[in-house]
Amino acid sequence: MTQAAPSPSAPDDVWTVAREAYLAGSTAAMVCRELALPPSTFWQRAAREGWLRRDHPRRADPLPPPAPVDLDQPVDDLWTALDKVWHRICAALDAGDAAGAARWTRVHAQLKATAVAEGRAEAADRRRAAHEQSLDALRSSQAVMRAAEAQLAAVRAARAAPDMEKVESVLPDSDSRPLNRAERRRLRKRGGP
Repeated sequence: MTQAAPSPSAPDDVWTVAREAYLAGSTAAMVCRELALPPSTFWQRAAREGWLRRDHPRRADPLPPPAPVDLDQPVDDLWTALDKVWHRICAALDAGDAAGAARWTRVHAQLKATAVAEGRAEAADRRRAAHEQSLDALRSSQAVMRAAEAQLAAVRAARAAPDMEKVESVLPDSDSRPLNRAERRRLRKRGGP
């Protein structure tokens, strides 16, 4: 038997049970399934009431702000330069200097294009190096395979043509063709080997 889903104005005891189960560690999907709650309604109520899982505690201290950029320090890399130029754009806008902000924006665009081009070149270099490494691994595995095939061919050749001398048979008909079954029977009847 299926229960009808409670509406957002469902009795408070259903929402109390849902809240307690969720805060105790049950997943939202499991709570919704057990209590026949629509997931969207569950999430709306959880957001409105600020339900927070105990296994995901709220940060008491916010993340520290990034270190301030010293605009007088020398630039040691492209990303620092981009950050400094961005701060110059913001300072020019704060000062009401639209022309200065436009100049710094052009510099920022050029630096960003350079950074993107360098990133693409580095990615291409990494892909090329990985491709070369793959080719080297393929070549070495092919060399190992060729050596193994050569060894296998040598073993097969050794088995096909043994190095043993041919031994003379003590039987009188050893030079002739092998005997068939009837000939062997006749030879046995006569008392031969």
